Amino acid sequence: MIVTTAFDETEELVQRAEQLASSLAIPYVARRKKTVKSLLDSLDSQLFVVNNQRGLSYYEKGQDEVFFHPNMAMHRIKQLERGQSDSLVTACKLEAGMSFLDCTLGLASDTLVANYQVGSSGKVVSLEKSFPLFVLVREGLAHYAMHEKTEWQALIDQVSLVHADNLDYLRTCEDNAFDVVYFDFMFHHTVESSQGIKIIKPIVSYDVMTPEHVKEAMRVAKQRVVVKSSYKNPMIEPLGFTILRQNQKRHFFYGVIEMEGAFRKGDGV
Repeated sequence: MIVTTAFDETEELVQRAEQLASSLAIPYVARRKKTVKSLLDSLDSQLFVVNNQRGLSYYEKGQDEVFFHPNMAMHRIKQLERGQSDSLVTACKLEAGMSFLDCTLGLASDTLVANYQVGSSGKVVSLEKSFPLFVLVREGLAHYAMHEKTEWQALIDQVSLVHADNLDYLRTCEDNAFDVVYFDFMFHHTVESSQGIKIIKPIVSYDVMTPEHVKEAMRVAKQRVVVKSSYKNPMIEPLGFTILRQNQKRHFFYGVIEMEGAFRKGDGV
């Protein structure tokens, strides 16, 4: 894995690329007018490209360019600003000041919506197992706030992104550490079939929910554990989730485990 710049190198791009490479502890390679294909063929099969158009792009040999965009988050936040409902907010019963653990960052749409809803008095931590996707979203959010939507700077600054396997992270958490623990595993994610979702599919983690995920999430959650899933997933109810029929959408539903008296340390799933 290496870092380089866009084809037309500038002093600013080189500086940004060198800083990123240093922060990631991976090599920086000068572009020197070489094509992406040439770099992938001759140097490394994984490549970050620092550029002005998207902030950062990622390439793997044989795959198309992958990049970050806030996807549906802008539209959803505008709806909330107009006083309309959002399915995630409703399912998780999110309010100002709450703490929210997003175990599956993806393109950060749910993370940004949750951050908006809980406000500056709340806390959102978002986990991403895929290293390329984690870096793209982290750098992409910063670029977006700086160059495209400056009024989102405070919202994006509040985002806490962690590169981690969600089950490993949950095991490190104290009991009742978050009000809500949330999952949206990409393996079952047929929702929001936008170009953005299709673009990131080659680099996402395709883990699935297991009883161990549920056990740890129930230990960590103070109020509820929520999972978003497609209708093709038969495992949600057997894992103990109640499907919210009133909050169903065309392509997905939410399953919820309410924590009031449901589980404490030492219990099983």
